[in-house]
Amino acid sequence: MPKKQQSFEKSLSRLTEIVETIEDGDTTLEDAIKLYKEGLTRAEDCGNILSRYETEVLQLQKDADGAFALALFGEGVKANANT
Repeated sequence: MPKKQQSFEKSLSRLTEIVETIEDGDTTLEDAIKLYKEGLTRAEDCGNILSRYETEVLQLQKDADGAFALALFGEGVKANANT
């Protein structure tokens, strides 16, 4: 059964808990390694979620003629914002 992906907020919150627990130093080495591995997975999940949404973010860019236009994040100008 495929793993259900958690929301960005839940993954980030758990990642923060993991970091705080490891930094606290009150855990065994074995538990710290388990937490570290889980943290890597949570960090990867967060990165994947952000990558998916990055393509949906529009930004306002100025074209060569000085007109402003909307474009997908990281791409060239696609649509004129003045229309």
